[in-house]
Amino acid sequence: MKGSASHLLEFLEGSRKRFIIPVYQRNYDWKTENCKQLFDDLVQVIRENKQSHFFGSIVSYAHLRDEVVLIDGQQRITTVSLILIAMINAMKQGIMVSEDSNLVDILQDTYIIDKYRKEERKVRLKPFRDDCNAFDRLIFNKEEDYVADSKVTHNYHYFFDRITNLKELTMDELYRAIDSLEIIDIVLEPEHGDDPQLIFESLNSTGLDLTEADKIRNFILMGLQPDIQEKYYDDYWNKIENCTGSELDSFVRNYLTIETGVIPNIRNVYQAFKAYAKGKDIQQLLGQMLTYATAYKKLTTFDLGDSEANEIAKRLDLLDMTVAYPFLMAFMIYASDTGIYEKELVPVLSCIESFIFRRLMCDLPTNALNKIFATLHKFVVKNKKEADTYSDVMIYYLETRKLSSAFPKDEEFLNGFTTKNIYAMRGKNKTYLFERLENGSSKEKNDIVGNIAEGILTIEHIMPQTLSSWWRQELGEKYETIHEKWLHTIANLTLTGYNSTYSNKSFPEKKTIENGFLQSGLRLNQYIAKFDQWTEKELEIRKKDLSDKALKIWTYPSTNFKPVKKEDDVVSLSEDNGVATGRKITSFLFKDTIYAVSDWAKMMWEMVQLLYAINPSLLYKEARSKKNVWFQTTPAKHYQELAAGLYFCPSHSSTWNKMAILKNLFKIYQIDEDELAFGLAPVKENED
Repeated sequence: MKGSASHLLEFLEGSRKRFIIPVYQRNYDWKTENCKQLFDDLVQVIRENKQSHFFGSIVSYAHLRDEVVLIDGQQRITTVSLILIAMINAMKQGIMVSEDSNLVDILQDTYIIDKYRKEERKVRLKPFRDDCNAFDRLIFNKEEDYVADSKVTHNYHYFFDRITNLKELTMDELYRAIDSLEIIDIVLEPEHGDDPQLIFESLNSTGLDLTEADKIRNFILMGLQPDIQEKYYDDYWNKIENCTGSELDSFVRNYLTIETGVIPNIRNVYQAFKAYAKGKDIQQLLGQMLTYATAYKKLTTFDLGDSEANEIAKRLDLLDMTVAYPFLMAFMIYASDTGIYEKELVPVLSCIESFIFRRLMCDLPTNALNKIFATLHKFVVKNKKEADTYSDVMIYYLETRKLSSAFPKDEEFLNGFTTKNIYAMRGKNKTYLFERLENGSSKEKNDIVGNIAEGILTIEHIMPQTLSSWWRQELGEKYETIHEKWLHTIANLTLTGYNSTYSNKSFPEKKTIENGFLQSGLRLNQYIAKFDQWTEKELEIRKKDLSDKALKIWTYPSTNFKPVKKEDDVVSLSEDNGVATGRKITSFLFKDTIYAVSDWAKMMWEMVQLLYAINPSLLYKEARSKKNVWFQTTPAKHYQELAAGLYFCPSHSSTWNKMAILKNLFKIYQIDEDELAFGLAPVKENED
């Protein structure tokens, strides 16, 4: 690698030099504010009579004798080229003039085109694909033929307008300002061991932060031969980007979750991908990613091939449940490959919808869903027998989750549904709820989602938020208690397009005024209009009616699946959730090594010793924090010495608590819970 100070225009000039932007680079993406900052800097250079202005580093390597491949700096080189083209066109059109009559030819022939080149395309900078077409048209076409929706064209127009409205600079001064731009010219020598990928990762001078997906694209394509780069870009990567759009980072995260069972941090997707891709065939990897990307597009565009499934996908989007995407993508591909797609698509989606919404009504933590959906598909495939349906096994898995991972049963669900402060819920979740209650499974649907989005419909408190004297008298002596209990619950809420008209009017007025409940086109309001008054009695009746609807809409599914009894059950830490409680342990498996043990205390002692060997400092930290009662820094009854100044109690508390402490330790050590599994003695028949 060779580096030297240089001027940008010196780097760009050369009788036969051509600049190639490889396919793994991002498209041109400078924003208007970036362009403004650069042009303002050029103006400042002239005003302050500066001799130089640092413009960052340019990293490149020679591909052929006259081709320079740009590793870093393509955004800035493209931008300066746009300024030069704008100057040339402004002078050609007679809008601007130069003291040097040869300036147009100097700029054009030295930095923009090689008019003596035999190839049809004579432009010296070669952006990629659509950017290239837009760039070339600025040079050779009339303005009406420019590519209007390209950022290349947009930024050209910005510079052309700034140049043609210059009051403080002449063309010659602007040229001198550009000539003052200094760079560090870093030339890589791959033949001498320079690794373009590693060098690219360490750079931070592009002017625009790279996304995780940008880094992944570079990582995949950079080390390939140019012809293979273009082939893989066209055959795979470009299609993956088209399927995922602006959500490429999220898609790759979901893809890694499916393949590894571990959910990478969204800010660390690139490093997780590098670790996963190590040693894998690039073409096969890209092919697999494209398969998943196609499923991702179907999910996010609600185009699943079945109208009912499409509607469920739209509703899941309202619930913001992208956490389910890893499972749904894996299921869709598996279902398509095994011929069960049409039969199982709606049952699977319907169950997931009920599972998610019931948990929402019960205020169960959404972070518990990450692990569930990361491992659900693998559990189904692992345990499904030929006679089982996919949805039956899936339902069994979800219904056997415990505590924060539970699938709320009817009683718990209805308690949350009828007492929850619905008015305080997130907007999209409220929209989802009222859409389902209004339309249910009817084919004659009201456009609740669209009308709420446009502000036509808003939430109406039937018993108003501010009680008038009429309402206080209507509710009786206990009006304050009734008001506090029922105000924001589902029994007292509906939708209307006339919220300001209803205000805190009496119930008879809300019912009978023009556009009141009696004249409403909403089913929710037609039901309310059946009542002559609105007291706690009517609230109880509507609560019962909506509860009955809710159980039909968000059903608790049934399953016929029964797991096969094994001579020696093997349960991973991730899927335990109470399965091991009351069971005798015979062995445990950690990182592909089996350890025979006679009881849970011995397992805990050996497991903690294994963790200590990996990183002792983490266990010392736990002991010093005094938050973990399993560890002590001083001797105590029932505690065994693990190391100097570190004591552990392996027999403390129940099996359930042992699982909890292991899950916490695995989180601290950043070890996947599936790395630990327990061999359990078979359940006796009378214990089934």
